[in-house]
Amino acid sequence: MKKINFLSILIAAAMVIIVSCEDDEGNPDALDGDTLSGNYTKDVTLEEGKTYYVEGDVIIKSGATLTIEKGVTIIGKSEFVSYLLIEQGAKIMAEGTADDPIIMTADKKETGAWGGLHICGKAPINKTGGTGESEIGGAAYGGSDAADNSGVVKYVRLEYTGVALDDEHESNGISMYGVGNGTTIEYVQVYEGADDGIEFFGGTANVKYIYVKGALDDCIDWTEGWSGKGQYMIAQQTGAGDRGIEGDNNGSNNTAEPYASPTLSQVTLLGNGDDGNYGAKLREGTKGKIVNLIVTGFKKRSIHVEHNQTLLNVIDGSLDVDFAHVDENVSDAAIKYSVSKIANPDYDPNDPESEEEINDPDGVKPTDDQKFEADGNITIGTVTASASTQFDGGTDASALGSFFDADSKIGAGNTWASGWTK
Repeated sequence: MKKINFLSILIAAAMVIIVSCEDDEGNPDALDGDTLSGNYTKDVTLEEGKTYYVEGDVIIKSGATLTIEKGVTIIGKSEFVSYLLIEQGAKIMAEGTADDPIIMTADKKETGAWGGLHICGKAPINKTGGTGESEIGGAAYGGSDAADNSGVVKYVRLEYTGVALDDEHESNGISMYGVGNGTTIEYVQVYEGADDGIEFFGGTANVKYIYVKGALDDCIDWTEGWSGKGQYMIAQQTGAGDRGIEGDNNGSNNTAEPYASPTLSQVTLLGNGDDGNYGAKLREGTKGKIVNLIVTGFKKRSIHVEHNQTLLNVIDGSLDVDFAHVDENVSDAAIKYSVSKIANPDYDPNDPESEEEINDPDGVKPTDDQKFEADGNITIGTVTASASTQFDGGTDASALGSFFDADSKIGAGNTWASGWTK
């Protein structure tokens, strides 16, 4: 019989305890009751029908998956800067249903109460160096994997997002940083957020059935080279707000590659009639194609194309709007094409009539046969529409690629939004 070395057993037991403590430190894979807070390096599941709280930053680290079952309610605590962040290499599996959606809301029912959802992927972006850091949480994003998969977000409603970290950094409802087209984003509403509803920072993510309602800034925003696809998208202002769509390529370098070049079909943009609002502002070199579009209720302009490179894209056809009903009841122009502006060397801040910027004398503008309206598929007039409105006479979206459903209606309609949206 072998002798038992009790000292060795005690040492081994102590090592197990130490390793266990080290694994748990900063890795709260077991929830603290019903509250999420801090970094998670192991899988976490939020169980069907239950309510959970987000306290401060909740970061799902690379290799971990956050599973959110149907009917879950997540409440962001407004006394903290509370948000959910999915890092590169991590996943979110949030799959609600029309009858049991996932609700991400706040303890205060007001815009800007919490920070929403941030997803970081490895798909291409056009920032210098091909990578960046998220505005909220400082997480890395970008890369070379266009098919990167960050999980599923389906039948999810986000409410009262847009908490501000400082004067320059506010959170959106959903921020998609370099998210790849292996990710599923369908049946998502962002309701009454203080900043943008959904913003794409580059990437290749495709989205379908998106409803942004009551955003105080832009409803749908893209920059840094987003090249994904979208179908059935509603942007609806209910009070103060800015733009239905703001589409940029890159503000620092309008010709940065890969170019922003999304393809969108069945889109409805509904303004609230406030002065200064734009239906769609396409600028800073964006390319893309938007078809089967309704724009109405934006007092300043329905569609505005701005900056030289963006206008060059109109001229060569790499930026196009087709098959649309566009409201002409605006204070400026239903569709306007503006060259870049430059600093005015004669600007006098003491002269109220002096302009700080003037039009670029070397700017370009499309000729009448190069404009969106040239082919005659755009109807400009008085457009009366709601979220449910669709017009006949569009183009079959399925011709744009396999992602798109066969549908030639103009406008998103909203039968798909019944029961799970506000």
